[in-house]
Amino acid sequence: MRIKGDIIRTVRKQKKLSQVTLAAGICTQGTVSNIENKNICDSLEILDAICKRLNLSLESVLDDNDEKKLTTLLDQVEELCNTFKHKEAHSLLQSTSINASDIQNRELEVRWFYFMGITNLLGYNNTTDSLFHFYRADELGDSNSVYAILSVNSLGIVYEMANELDKAQVYYEKSINMLKKITIKMPIEATKIFFNTAKFYSLIKDYQTAFNLASEGMALNKIHKSLYMLDLLAYEVAFNDFMKSPDLKAPDFNSAKVLATFNDNENLLAVIANDEKTLVDSKA
Repeated sequence: MRIKGDIIRTVRKQKKLSQVTLAAGICTQGTVSNIENKNICDSLEILDAICKRLNLSLESVLDDNDEKKLTTLLDQVEELCNTFKHKEAHSLLQSTSINASDIQNRELEVRWFYFMGITNLLGYNNTTDSLFHFYRADELGDSNSVYAILSVNSLGIVYEMANELDKAQVYYEKSINMLKKITIKMPIEATKIFFNTAKFYSLIKDYQTAFNLASEGMALNKIHKSLYMLDLLAYEVAFNDFMKSPDLKAPDFNSAKVLATFNDNENLLAVIANDEKTLVDSKA
């Protein structure tokens, strides 16, 4: 993709960072050099990480107007999906005249296919279209593409919804293994992968694995100093800790309740209230 490398070079120097320091944990020094001197970057994930380190917005360094527009659109779609407004998000995707494949930006294309898949699946229960989009994102994405990994994880959701649990487990495990091989700093969006997979293992009563995965999601939030899905993860940690521990007399939902209250997550608060009434009796 074409970018404004001079902006990144100027801000880097203002912050008195070398190319090596800016690249640390994100990419190679050569990649930073290409960004600054050749105005190119092949990975949106890398560019986004560099922009965050420099406290720049991604949109401010993109050199293509359609790329900027599509990035802004997908940011809006992601925000809607994070609040479970998948139908609205799908309508927004359908409203644009921009064709992601025409932009020649592989990572934006992967992100487009992921959101087309997840909005079809969770907005309209359209498994046929969602499967096509998730498989396409997986094919296009590289090993560091969190949206390609999310697409693989979402294939697990598709098969879980169809009650094909063995097939679902294959894709959930594949997505976790892909995360372990990522060579850049793990993006906060990977939280969804830990959460979705933890929920699945809780469903099949592998409470220890579910607890471990939810704990990893919480640890990722700590690294990013984030609250991303933290109320849901705290619930999964408390629920699965209780279910795997015969000595525990009651689940400790205190952290989950505080976070759910902070986020106005009434649905989760209702689930916790019901669990507090029923789970103790289930062990009696």
